[in-house]
Amino acid sequence: MLRITFTVALFIIFTGNTSAAEPKAKGFYIGGGGGQSVFVDGGAIDANIYDDSDTALQIYAGYKFFKYLAVEARYADFGTFGVFPFDLDVSATSAHVVGILPFGSSGWELFGQLGFASVEFDTAGFGGESDAAATGGIGVRFSATENLAIGIQTDAYVWEETTFSQTYDMGFGSTQVTLSFMF
Repeated sequence: MLRITFTVALFIIFTGNTSAAEPKAKGFYIGGGGGQSVFVDGGAIDANIYDDSDTALQIYAGYKFFKYLAVEARYADFGTFGVFPFDLDVSATSAHVVGILPFGSSGWELFGQLGFASVEFDTAGFGGESDAAATGGIGVRFSATENLAIGIQTDAYVWEETTFSQTYDMGFGSTQVTLSFMF
């Protein structure tokens, strides 16, 4: 997956000046992405994790109020992680405020997001659980047309877990290649 991400990043860099378009200043958008996710347990179950990464997929929708600010709702599937003696499926539903820094009319934008999420854990045969988490991320995207953009972003979801009077810093992170369509 890292090879695919690197290839897409190189494609963006080398085609950036030939077919750039300034993205729309406001409107609705939808998109999706895929990449790599990582589970960080903060030492809570450290000795029992045998698979701490998987493929991450996400879909999102948002509204861009003007070229510097948007709000976004997202569903992310972080994949399945091996935690002895079972597998843990993890997903999150989140809301974000997105700050956008366009680089003139070059078609390039740097963006960052902050928000909150409900992280869902499902263990086959043991049921599910959810935790509230803070989320943040950063990314860059290139608009090939005013309606279509390809990008790469890194996101983190973090929370504290208290078990047996001990507090652990838990989290999930993902790096994904995204494709967005703006209406």
